[in-house]
Amino acid sequence: MDMNITRRHATALLMAALGGGLRSAHAEDLAPLRIAHDLPIAWLPLYVAYERKLWQSEGIGATTIPSPHGTATLISVAGGAADIGVSTDMSVCVGAFSKTAVKIIASFNQVENMELACTSAIQSPADLKGKRIAVVQANPSQYYFSLLLKKYNLAPTDVSLVRLGPAEMLSALNGGSIDGFVWQEPFLTQAAKTEGKKFHRLREPGLNKIFASIIVNEKTLRERRPVLVKALRALDQACTFTRSNAAESVRIGAQFSQMDPAVAADAISRMEIGLSLDAPVMKAKMIDQANWAIAEGIARPGSVVPDYMDYLDPTVLADARRS
Repeated sequence: MDMNITRRHATALLMAALGGGLRSAHAEDLAPLRIAHDLPIAWLPLYVAYERKLWQSEGIGATTIPSPHGTATLISVAGGAADIGVSTDMSVCVGAFSKTAVKIIASFNQVENMELACTSAIQSPADLKGKRIAVVQANPSQYYFSLLLKKYNLAPTDVSLVRLGPAEMLSALNGGSIDGFVWQEPFLTQAAKTEGKKFHRLREPGLNKIFASIIVNEKTLRERRPVLVKALRALDQACTFTRSNAAESVRIGAQFSQMDPAVAADAISRMEIGLSLDAPVMKAKMIDQANWAIAEGIARPGSVVPDYMDYLDPTVLADARRS
């Protein structure tokens, strides 16, 4: 799959969804909101909000700020180029070491989206010793793999860790320069269906969930709180629609993420869709990730684990629930 084409097509879909809503409402009556995000299937309720014109129904004129990955989204929001963004708890966790000034105000999806795609020589994680496995650096991909090694009593030195971007992983596996990679759909299915190759997927349920989260900087939180409340109400409606309309949600998710509907349906079946923010649970998870980041050298030597309560603000969601 040509990922550049995918991004252009998906961005065009977003713009079409937004434009259709604006034709049915007076643009001058809508509060502008710039939303930064990339395009994984895990962001499904966001796509539903675009497709179903839920932003407009809450009086919001949404503008999409395309982003290649979570770190770029974090930077875009922290620097004020976007009002809100969609990222993972991992991105916020790692960004906190550099004091990246964002807060999570809600999460709308919890999902186990990482798996190992590998050659037939790896029939179980116990076969990983001596193998070359690609991960995305400082990402849930790398974190998932570290948890997998720990579960099967393997040391990091028992494998050769290869740091690659997602677009490089499948070609590296095909070319024989790696024995497997840890990433998400649609790359996992593409690897398993590669003609003539004996690649397969190893799923390890219960290892790690990502939290698809809404992030905002402090200035926006302070100055545009009413709009943020409306945005969370729109996402809450999107979550409700997603849970109640499986077939239509699959269609929307497949369209926006440029995935085969069957692949999208399988991925969506493992999602826990719903607007929430359990600050103690999120804090504990990010502390675990932070200790891992220090041990792996992702954070600078001597780094102190940040106070992650400073990066969580459940009050906007509480306001949205009351209104």
